[in-house]
Amino acid sequence: MILTRLQHKLNNLSKSERRIAEAILADPEAVVHSTTAELARRAGVSDPMISRLCRGIGCKGFPEFKVQLAQSLAKNTSFVTRSVAIDDDTDTYVNKLISTHQGALDYLRKELDPRVIESAVDCLDNAKRIEIFGMGGCASLAQDAQHKLFRLGTPTIAYEDNLKQRMAAAAANEDSVILFISFTGRTYATIETATTAKNSGARVLAITDPKSPLAAVCDLVITSGSELEDTTIYVPMTTTIMIQTIIDILATGLALKRSPQVDQQLKRIKDSLEHTRAEKK
Repeated sequence: MILTRLQHKLNNLSKSERRIAEAILADPEAVVHSTTAELARRAGVSDPMISRLCRGIGCKGFPEFKVQLAQSLAKNTSFVTRSVAIDDDTDTYVNKLISTHQGALDYLRKELDPRVIESAVDCLDNAKRIEIFGMGGCASLAQDAQHKLFRLGTPTIAYEDNLKQRMAAAAANEDSVILFISFTGRTYATIETATTAKNSGARVLAITDPKSPLAAVCDLVITSGSELEDTTIYVPMTTTIMIQTIIDILATGLALKRSPQVDQQLKRIKDSLEHTRAEKK
């Protein structure tokens, strides 16, 4: 599938080729009807770069690429994920998804800025209260983040209801850190709540699309990698894996920063669960 090949090659492309690839992945339907000049203008590159990218992924030129792209989009009508085709057998879609997730984590490895991660960990470490906001598909991710962070010594709560989020944001102060998790960063309610939190004096962090309106409001943004997957059309899969990985990274960074003091606390928490489990056979 042409889009899958393009995704897998992202990390090996030049800067100009990558801009073209990201423009294609952001709106493949529009690219089917674009001219070479229109795509070049959208990506901010020269026309010859379009042909170069197309040849690099096995097409003779942009016209052939558009034909293959149209065929891929016609096959993929399930709205499940762009990584698979509707006629894939079990072995094929299993391997496609695993390969896609592996590629996404490799992409995340190169895109994450250690300085941003360090700043985010410092914010969490200095907070007297951590609140995590996520709605819809991000609600479970917010709960996962709470589950990992509350054990590290700072009161932590997750909200998925927007009215509660709004009230918590209005009640926040300079001792609060509010972490927003959003696939698109374009939901009006989330942007408004982030603005309220910022006006209340809280430090506002987000795991989201760094080019989104939500990102523009926040003090610190960690890319969710959502540019690899159009979550407005497809069920978020790859993006979910990347956000869970970022949550693990933040929790690990905070635990290491507070070690060895936090080690005894984590041990007490683990010990408190021992009697709740059946013995191993």
